[in-house]
Amino acid sequence: MGTRAIEVAGWRIEPVAEWLAQQPEPAAAAAGQTVRTIEGGGALFHRSRHALTYLTQITAADGKAAEVYVKVYKPPRGPALLKDALRGGRAANVLRMTAALNRAGFATPALLLSGVHPPSKRTMVASARADGVALPDLIAQMRGAGSARRRLLLRSLGTEVGRLHRAGFIHGDLTPYNVFVMQSEPLRFIFLDHDRTRRAFRVGRHYRQLRNLVQLGRFDLEGISKTDRLRVFRAYAAAMGWARTRPRARLLAWMLARRKRRDSGGKECPPDGGAGQNFGGDADLQ
Repeated sequence: MGTRAIEVAGWRIEPVAEWLAQQPEPAAAAAGQTVRTIEGGGALFHRSRHALTYLTQITAADGKAAEVYVKVYKPPRGPALLKDALRGGRAANVLRMTAALNRAGFATPALLLSGVHPPSKRTMVASARADGVALPDLIAQMRGAGSARRRLLLRSLGTEVGRLHRAGFIHGDLTPYNVFVMQSEPLRFIFLDHDRTRRAFRVGRHYRQLRNLVQLGRFDLEGISKTDRLRVFRAYAAAMGWARTRPRARLLAWMLARRKRRDSGGKECPPDGGAGQNFGGDADLQ
């Protein structure tokens, strides 16, 4: 018999991971530690407009301490109320999309717990730390280590994002920091942060796919050039089966430049600021 929901300090915690669902004592200990982290001012890892993310530890299935990220979603307000009513809330969307992505063969961090705090209408999900290395860190490590490895990484990234889109998914926030890489053969990518990930609607799907590429390309990462961005795009376009890439490349360049202007407060980006003007050009891709 699986573990029932655990009541802790007004929170109703549900074990998600199978090993917790089948073991009442570890599940109760993990739930208690998670709630203490949330309510006791635990280590705040990240703050956003919609959520607070904490870092804590629980005892894993092998008996060792494991890093856990606890994301607590604030109560929805305004237009978000309608979206949450239609989609079931951000925490519920994480559970639903993670399961769908795993069924489709995509790697995600292992989900451990989910929960709701009825008095405050907050919700939460707790997940294990993703395996591998964060994409920006791996790119930085590859500086001076040979351009062939970096080219392989970037082309593999474009191919994997194309595979994600062809499978019908739009990532909610596809920044480089939400992509981890396992340096296996072949490279394996892990996509994080799925509270806004969704299935692609037919209407507007192409624009939303390009928005994912904008999210991925708008950061000026150390060691990444415009030609490197083009490598990602070319691999992505091949994975999508596009016969004509230049019109899409021009649209992507315009979208990326617009986003970078917005990020810079409306100021013009410098010509070499990664605004994407070389997408679709004739750069050397050897």
